[in-house]
Amino acid sequence: MRVVIAPDSFKESMSAYEAALSIEKGLKQNQDIETLLCPLADGGEGTLETLVKSMNGYIEYYHVCGPLLNKTQAPVGYVNDTAIIECAKVCGLELLEENQKNPYYTSTYGLGELIKNALLHRVKKIMICLGGSATNDGGIGMLQALGVHFYDRNHQEVQPTMQGLFDIHTIDISELIDLSKIKIQGVCDVVNILCGQQGATYIFGPQKGVLEEEKEKIDHAMHHYALKTDTLFHHDFRHTPSSGAAGGLGYALKAYLNGELRAGFDIVSETCQLENKIKNSDIVIVGEGKIDRQTQFGKTPYGVLQIAKKYNKNVYAFAGKVEDVDILKSLGFDNVYQITPETIELSLALKRGKEFLEKCVNQHLEELVQ
Repeated sequence: MRVVIAPDSFKESMSAYEAALSIEKGLKQNQDIETLLCPLADGGEGTLETLVKSMNGYIEYYHVCGPLLNKTQAPVGYVNDTAIIECAKVCGLELLEENQKNPYYTSTYGLGELIKNALLHRVKKIMICLGGSATNDGGIGMLQALGVHFYDRNHQEVQPTMQGLFDIHTIDISELIDLSKIKIQGVCDVVNILCGQQGATYIFGPQKGVLEEEKEKIDHAMHHYALKTDTLFHHDFRHTPSSGAAGGLGYALKAYLNGELRAGFDIVSETCQLENKIKNSDIVIVGEGKIDRQTQFGKTPYGVLQIAKKYNKNVYAFAGKVEDVDILKSLGFDNVYQITPETIELSLALKRGKEFLEKCVNQHLEELVQ
């Protein structure tokens, strides 16, 4: 029997790759099972590691500016002629303490520096994973690192942070690095547009430190920046899906770098040749930290399920927390298993996630391979 193992990460417990290994260990009690590991991600944290490991690439580290413009080390993954950059690793929330979360001071400048380093490898494509950013600067930090000048009324460079959005008077792209021969791909885990009630500031600003009473003026500043940009380039990408990803970074990639914005699951699954693996398998196993009714709205396990249903393959799901089992089964999952005992504390459950996942798979082995 051939089994495709295609989990996402179990947040704060294990990466997608670690989850795939745990599932494989649970299955290997049966010697007749052949496993195909295909750890997945949706453009958020962990996407770089997942792609590099699944495609036998490698990672290099560079000294660049972190989210607070302090020097840090950040990775770029290389797979064939493609560079993979993860915002979370250079300007992400995971790099900040709770009291440091303030988008007036956080910047995407280091991302621009990573792009310049990747170009030295003569890559033909740069994939930028947009999930998990601590920024709301509309991408101006990144663009300044790439040669764009944003001037205030006194012809002084504005700050490469969200604060800079308030001060933009003129934009000079004469020194913007030529990326016309490089395919830029924004890997997105959200579809929100740039401005408005469903835009970057209103929806994701609070988790980055935006106060409720400041949302309107920040959104206005973002809109002002976008209008200046649209006038310069004679286009309008403010309402493009995912333009609000990573605090407006999606918009900057589209407007200034001719980037393509695509759903993270689609890109990762294509890169890993998931459909071909599922087509030639007997069953499929997925997993994620939590699986519930929200899983059907763009989550990785549901994306895998849609592919598997095309080929009438059974799909079994494992998660740290499971809710809405009846709904999940009605969607097409053959069964859903919670790996965590109900009585255990969350902190301990996260630490022992790999152990619980392997054990749970093994306990249900007979049902999986029937």
